[in-house]
Amino acid sequence: MVAEARGGAIVSSGLVLVAAVLFTIYANQQRQGAVRGGEPMHARFVSANGLAAGADVTMAGVPVGSVQRIFLDARTQMATVDFTLDPTLRLPTDSVVQIGAPTLTADNALQIAPGHAKTVFPSGSTIQNTRDQVSLEQQVSNYIFGGALGGD
Repeated sequence: MVAEARGGAIVSSGLVLVAAVLFTIYANQQRQGAVRGGEPMHARFVSANGLAAGADVTMAGVPVGSVQRIFLDARTQMATVDFTLDPTLRLPTDSVVQIGAPTLTADNALQIAPGHAKTVFPSGSTIQNTRDQVSLEQQVSNYIFGGALGGD
């Protein structure tokens, strides 16, 4: 009887371990986002405040890549964001990249607003047309004061 109980405990423990491993694999794939790898791209910002490596790159609210690295370019004194982009996308050269969160509780993402130019960025390009994140305080101030603090 004791041997049967041990056998059942071993089988049950094994099933729990298998379920834990499968859940870990699933969670890791979800955390990595929909796009793995991709075309390398770069963007320059005056400030990359609030953005972190591993953040999503989104277009129309859909993950299309991920932030790989953020560093200060010593020559330009600007934050450079290295990211990957889904290789099936062709980003027009007048596209805008900004840092922002889709909701107040979401993490910041690199958001792409595609342009309409006929030419597209080649892989490895640096996007200069960027917008820094507007802080919550600035958004509230813009709402209260009509978008201009030092207006006429």
